[in-house]
Amino acid sequence: MWSEPFQDKEGNTKYRFYERYVDPMSGKRKRTSVVMNKDTRPSQKEAQRLLNERIEKKVKTSTSHAPGLDDLTFHQMAHEWFERYQLTSGSKRGTMKEKRSKLNGIYRAFDADILFKNLNTRIIQDFIDDLHHREMSRGSITGYLSVIKFIIKFGEKNYHIKSNVAVHDIEVPVKVKTIEEIKSKRNNYLEMDEVKKILEYIDYKIKNNKRPDIKRNLQMMRYIIEFQVLNGMRISELLAIQNHNVNLDNKKLEIDGSIIWEKSDEGFGIKDTTKTEKSYRVIDLTDRSCEILRKAMLDNKKEAMWSDRFQDKQYVFTSVAGTPLFKEKVNVLLKEAAEWCGIDKKITSHTLRHTHISLLAQLGGSLKAIMERVGHTDHKTTLRIYTHVTQQMNKDLMNKLEKVSI
Repeated sequence: MWSEPFQDKEGNTKYRFYERYVDPMSGKRKRTSVVMNKDTRPSQKEAQRLLNERIEKKVKTSTSHAPGLDDLTFHQMAHEWFERYQLTSGSKRGTMKEKRSKLNGIYRAFDADILFKNLNTRIIQDFIDDLHHREMSRGSITGYLSVIKFIIKFGEKNYHIKSNVAVHDIEVPVKVKTIEEIKSKRNNYLEMDEVKKILEYIDYKIKNNKRPDIKRNLQMMRYIIEFQVLNGMRISELLAIQNHNVNLDNKKLEIDGSIIWEKSDEGFGIKDTTKTEKSYRVIDLTDRSCEILRKAMLDNKKEAMWSDRFQDKQYVFTSVAGTPLFKEKVNVLLKEAAEWCGIDKKITSHTLRHTHISLLAQLGGSLKAIMERVGHTDHKTTLRIYTHVTQQMNKDLMNKLEKVSI
């Protein structure tokens, strides 16, 4: 340590004490300093203490980002990656929630003390295979692998730790689909007579239920089911519809968001942006669709006026509390209705979206027009339903032609 006198702005003599140290990151010699009012023995002792503290802090900060760090765990690296991801990805709230969910699953699967440097391809492949054996969907497994790849890339870029994981060699197992699964996916839509049976069952439930709150929720779910069949949006998009999105005079509907199921200060269900940029759209409405919207909005006005429980957040398809209806309630009702009606299909709210696509195909809508109406960016799903329906139409046409006699 050494000192040098200098004059401050007021002309007072002060002393700057220096000490050198080696930066472990670069290997270069550097120096740091502190200022004292005097150059006495006590001042020198205090200056040395302060300099040692500064050097220790600088070395610690440097080594925490040093190449080849040995004691950094996979959990710590994952946590740091997600902190950075939240700041820099620009992802929508729903995507952030999905990544957080995958990260929590990774935390549970890997020991907290496993070192990042000790990860290897076999460990990651075993984790992926285990997800497959638990019959997780291929899409979900791919989501887990994507997060792991992000973490490894983050570690290599920010800490210069050469990973032992060959991410490109990790494979997501493919489940062989049965003929029943293939048929189920191809036929994942309802015929109009099946839709009518489901709505008739719900009408029966509404008529025979005596509790006003349950009757109201059932009626709102009936609106949702019919509206989705008529317009084909995702259930999260439908539940995000607010009064300002509806233009009844011009028979237009703006689809500008989707509901994610998180709790906020305003209640359960938060409106996020649409799934993709293509998903934002304005669609035309039929007279019946306008009638459904008008009835739902009128019912909300009545609830807001007479019920203390109802908090008007301007959503159209609401529960008795004024929040968007939980989509799983719709799925449970659809399953119950299908069983009661003898419909041997696995029906969810997404089936209703596919039903709308099949309806448009039967009506002769072009593939491009259908994709724009339902907000599809990838033509594969639309084309699968479109092709199947048109093939069925051709088959029906040939059956009718066979009956023609001259």
